[in-house]
Amino acid sequence: MHIADSTRKLWVLHGDITVLSTKLTDIIEQNQGDWITVTNQANLATAGLNVITPNHTKRLLGQEFKHAIFDATEAFNLDALAMLMGTLVKGSVLILLLPEHFTHWHDHDSLRWNENPYPIMVPNFIAHLTQVLAQYNNATNYPFTNLDNTFCNLHEQQNVLKQLLQSTKIIKVVIAKRGRGKSALAGQFSHYHHCIVTAPNKNSLTTFFRFAKATTPFYAPDELIVANIDPVPEYLIIDEAAMIPLHILTKLIQLAISKHSQILLTTTVEGYEGTGQGFLLKLLVNQSCDFFYLQQPIRWHADDQLEQFSDRLLLNGILPFDTQIPKVNQPINYSQVDRHDIQALKQIYYLLKIAHYQTTLVDLRRLFDAQNLLVWQAKIGDQRIAAAITINEGNLTEALIDEIWKGTRRPKGNLVAQSLVAHAGEKLAAKLQSLRINRIAVMELYRRQHIAKKLVQSITNYAIGQEKDFVSVSFAFSDDNYRFWLACGFSLVHIASRKEASSGSYSVMAIKAISQSGHTLVAKLQHKLQRNSYWLKQIIDLPFAQLVTSDSDQRLTNADIEELRGFCYYHRPYEATYAALCRLNCYNRSQAVHLDLPILSALLANNTNELPVIPTLPLTGKNALMQALKQELAKWFANWYSAKK
Repeated sequence: MHIADSTRKLWVLHGDITVLSTKLTDIIEQNQGDWITVTNQANLATAGLNVITPNHTKRLLGQEFKHAIFDATEAFNLDALAMLMGTLVKGSVLILLLPEHFTHWHDHDSLRWNENPYPIMVPNFIAHLTQVLAQYNNATNYPFTNLDNTFCNLHEQQNVLKQLLQSTKIIKVVIAKRGRGKSALAGQFSHYHHCIVTAPNKNSLTTFFRFAKATTPFYAPDELIVANIDPVPEYLIIDEAAMIPLHILTKLIQLAISKHSQILLTTTVEGYEGTGQGFLLKLLVNQSCDFFYLQQPIRWHADDQLEQFSDRLLLNGILPFDTQIPKVNQPINYSQVDRHDIQALKQIYYLLKIAHYQTTLVDLRRLFDAQNLLVWQAKIGDQRIAAAITINEGNLTEALIDEIWKGTRRPKGNLVAQSLVAHAGEKLAAKLQSLRINRIAVMELYRRQHIAKKLVQSITNYAIGQEKDFVSVSFAFSDDNYRFWLACGFSLVHIASRKEASSGSYSVMAIKAISQSGHTLVAKLQHKLQRNSYWLKQIIDLPFAQLVTSDSDQRLTNADIEELRGFCYYHRPYEATYAALCRLNCYNRSQAVHLDLPILSALLANNTNELPVIPTLPLTGKNALMQALKQELAKWFANWYSAKK
């Protein structure tokens, strides 16, 4: 039964945290509840509250609480607020603490997503927040309610459960917004089959296990991939699937299918963990799937005030895009977006959510207010059909570049410029001025019409006008991605030695030279990549023959010696020095009188896999192994310098 005052409510209090702390003490003394309080400030921790810091709010997932406080007087962590709101049961009050005045407020949360070491003002986000708050009556005189929250109307879940049990598809996907009972439904399902369950973390399965068969075993995703489970379960349940990196999800599904197990996935397609759109569009394409949807919330009521506030603040839901056949007869206009046009920025955020696997609330904050960022669009009439984000990079001081090369500094920003210094060893990349393409997206109906390519050209034209030296991009390698950037005139200049945890793919970097200095940089990086690929192809699972023409000249050069010194005496990464170490090993063995390098030889013999090497020395771990290798290399240098005298 719907109780009129059982909707979750939002209270907003403005002021100094010390004054607010006294007021909060009175409120919580008069009203029983969990009073989960998200804050970084010690002033609130002494008020007898259940305090958790914003970066630990993931621990709350899968749990339920009555009443909460969110402190945004110093920093507004949108991700943490989203997680907190999703845990509150009906009848709860969320007290949102805000600074007295926003006019000159510097948001310390910007340190997470803005490429500067100091907090900045966030006028666009404040305008958005103020607009959303204006839609609600935020007075603080609501009566608190004492409801029995143990009753949940699971009628919709029972109907979907029947459909799940009747489905013959190998993969069953339950999709719903937060608080709709996806985990409860998955738990009920476990009573009908032999199941195992996995999730991003076990703490988020509190609700699942409340409804599940008590003997249902849990495995962490990584653990499950290597486990040899016997007997093989009928079903693998994957809860909160959108929070698991795509390549791990792929492995889990492939593993289950290979063992003739069926799969039940639950996912939130919009939320703090990412949009889940890539999960639906990329992972499940061409799979045998049934999709099931839950509409009615069970943790709160359908007309819940706090959920309405949350949806508007977090931009859940999709703005009305035109879904008709592309307007082929109308011209497409390419332009920069006015960073004060908040409505345009919102639409571009929606566009990015549709196109990318894990577009998060951090991306929204960055899009609204991050400095050193430009936003681009392609429009047909008034309709935005494509967007891109670019970031200015380079022009760093020689002293800072040298520290980056040594591995002693890694300041915020300059992702490609810094990586080409730190990993490719080319200092010129950070000295020159460049423009990095951070994101690019095109609406589905307008793809394969060269719109993205023309948008990239528009960005390049701007870079030429700004007298940049080059345009750069870093992307997860795939054949399609590589061919696209090649067609846009970019040259492959660097390949990471390890796969990215989030994508499961190798990150590669490409450059489109503009100035003569830019062309010089590309030539230097490509020559180095050609030399290094001779060795990299042994440890990197990419089609090197199609990407790079290997250089068979593997003599130890002065540039190699400089890189080896950077590894030995400073903090340059082992992976970045791998090819030079290979050339050193060959050179050393070719000498009539040479120094034994047993650690280096063992590592290279195992294709950089340190696990078989560590027990033979013996050493305590990878760090100790690297230190031992550096000591071995230092002895080689001492011997080499002595021989040269």
